[in-house]
Amino acid sequence: MACGNPPAKAPRTTTLQPTTKLGATREIQGKTAGPGADFSNMDLSRENFADLDLTGANFSGSSFNKAYLSRAILVNANFTGADVGGSNMYRADFSGANLTNASFLGVNGEEAIFTGAIIEGTSFSYAHLLRAVFDEGVSDKADFSGATMPDGTMGKP
Repeated sequence: MACGNPPAKAPRTTTLQPTTKLGATREIQGKTAGPGADFSNMDLSRENFADLDLTGANFSGSSFNKAYLSRAILVNANFTGADVGGSNMYRADFSGANLTNASFLGVNGEEAIFTGAIIEGTSFSYAHLLRAVFDEGVSDKADFSGATMPDGTMGKP
């Protein structure tokens, strides 16, 4: 058997990430998780909200420890005082959301969108926020200590 050059590899192709459809819902803890849903003051730890349209939903005071929010549409949602720590929020859209006094400690928020979000008193400590999108000047309004910032730098303590 001849040992020649290996065959040429096929060119690498990339597949588009699935996008969340407007109006996408799912039952979570006996409630329909969809636009305008009320999940306030609930323990939502480890729940799967990935790929759902949760526009205008109320999550104030809830705990999301290690929940899945990847690619979720959370536009204008209310997370006031919520604990989202350790959750996966890859590519989630928090545009216009109220995140006042919420904790996003150690979340994976890579490529997440936070434009227009209210983040006064919010903690993003030790969060992974590479390529996340924020409005200018947010570092003065929230705690980014130890976080991987959108540009890949580390947040200052």
